[in-house]
Amino acid sequence: MKGHALVTGGAGFIGSHVVDLLLDEGYTVTVIDDLSTGRASNLRDDVEFIRKDVREITGDEVKEADIIIHCAAQVSTFKSVDYPSEDFSRNAEATFKLLEIIRKHNPKALFIYTSSRSVHGNIPPPHIADENWPYTPSTFYNVHKIYGEMLCKIYSELYGLRYVILRPSNVYGPRQPYWVGGWYNFIAYWFELAIKEKPIPIYGTGEQIRDYTYVKDTARAYILAIENSDAERQAFLLPTGIGTTLNELANKIIEITGSKAGKEYHPPRKGDIQRFVGSYKKAYEILGWRPEKTLEEGLKEEYIWIKKEIQSDEK
Repeated sequence: MKGHALVTGGAGFIGSHVVDLLLDEGYTVTVIDDLSTGRASNLRDDVEFIRKDVREITGDEVKEADIIIHCAAQVSTFKSVDYPSEDFSRNAEATFKLLEIIRKHNPKALFIYTSSRSVHGNIPPPHIADENWPYTPSTFYNVHKIYGEMLCKIYSELYGLRYVILRPSNVYGPRQPYWVGGWYNFIAYWFELAIKEKPIPIYGTGEQIRDYTYVKDTARAYILAIENSDAERQAFLLPTGIGTTLNELANKIIEITGSKAGKEYHPPRKGDIQRFVGSYKKAYEILGWRPEKTLEEGLKEEYIWIKKEIQSDEK
């Protein structure tokens, strides 16, 4: 065995794919997840699973881990606008409490922090964001992810924490929770609506641009970061470098599903950015990471998974 990994939020969307790769690479894995959006069925039988809120984690649960991967979070930028206190508790406070437990009970562990490309905010054309692009938060979610990054840095400076910061970019693919009603992971929700011949809701003009990365590509970056000491105390964006408008994305989903649902436009949401496209140059140069799945390929795989899940739910 290579070592023991503890994954918070490991039954969730990104976390469960990270867990799969850890097991494939020969790590033993413990998952802590409150199943607020994740599913125990996402986990293989050879995983130790503890159902618990990460804010309640104990020293005994972290002390044997060689690697601690923090995926647990409230991940909706828009929900953070409506419920800022909840976002603070589940993101900022939870990360602080976890790092305090690590400091007291397992200070030598490698800590992998899941941040977000959204810390950079809006990237006006023709620019492509890299890790040095300034923080430009537009919602409480962004602010609290920045806070987590700052915690990593100060815990490193004061207590020697070993950390890596990863900034995923609009992740999509199998296991994306379509059942949360569009608060986040909206691609899965759009697929569900299209399958059920219901219109896809678009807030604003639909010309907002995002950079979408397939979930298994994203998960692979975690393994590369763990196994490369040059990654320590650094942050990495995980985008594709390709921008797609919401209108283009909706059209692709309608085409893949063969739906006649169409699109339905609504007023813009507070805090919504107009454009993000990022560079994976640093991740490639240091980690050897690059995205492999095209958007069309990944969307088709997500569609197959969601269609099967919906059919299963209806039985």
